[in-house]
Amino acid sequence: MEEMPLAAKTPSIVEIRTPTGKVYLLEGEKRSVLVDALNDWYEKKIIRSIRQRGEDAPGRVKLILLTHGHLDHFGGAPGLKRRLGCLIAIHQMDVEGPRMGRNLPLSTRNGWERLTKPFVSRIRAEPFEPDVMLEGDEGSLSDYGVEAKWIRTPGHTEGSISIVFPGETAIVGDLVVGRFNAPRKPAYPLWVKDPAPVRDSVRRVLEYGPKTLLTGHGGPLDADEVRRFFDRR
Repeated sequence: MEEMPLAAKTPSIVEIRTPTGKVYLLEGEKRSVLVDALNDWYEKKIIRSIRQRGEDAPGRVKLILLTHGHLDHFGGAPGLKRRLGCLIAIHQMDVEGPRMGRNLPLSTRNGWERLTKPFVSRIRAEPFEPDVMLEGDEGSLSDYGVEAKWIRTPGHTEGSISIVFPGETAIVGDLVVGRFNAPRKPAYPLWVKDPAPVRDSVRRVLEYGPKTLLTGHGGPLDADEVRRFFDRR
């Protein structure tokens, strides 16, 4: 099963799953926003999943909103833009990733990251210039038909953002992820130089009172369990 409704209220949140990560379709009354784009080899799968939402669903997508400037989240954006006829947005502090068509510089804190960094750093994607540059620490998605708010949540990258639906749900990209061997248990993401900003950003997200955190990898995560995880660190 490729898609799973995660919220019944407007906007509805539809999870599109792949073997290496997830994107989320935020469906407003008349327009939609796609959160993240994965690598370019998932383009057909994502388009197919959007079409399953209705014959006119692809035309309702007005924006691809990128949570941060790592290739496994932005690599498929140019192809999806051509297929959907929409705009692409990313925070200005992470724009160099898409412009270069490669990952932003990766920090390493353990042996696994040091071992895999040379391979990950060699991967390339189609460079592109985003249409919308997010600035500051927060903003609304209402202009794109979705009643939600983005907030800057640095830690994984400087320009990482999360999307919050107060009192309900938050989409956090790679700010926090599910453990590899226990996807419903919270863990720090890879490539974090300093854990302190991650903890600060997670606490900012939790101030909006979400019950569930939707992640780019693993999850969904229970917000209370995430709070306990970071309070212990």
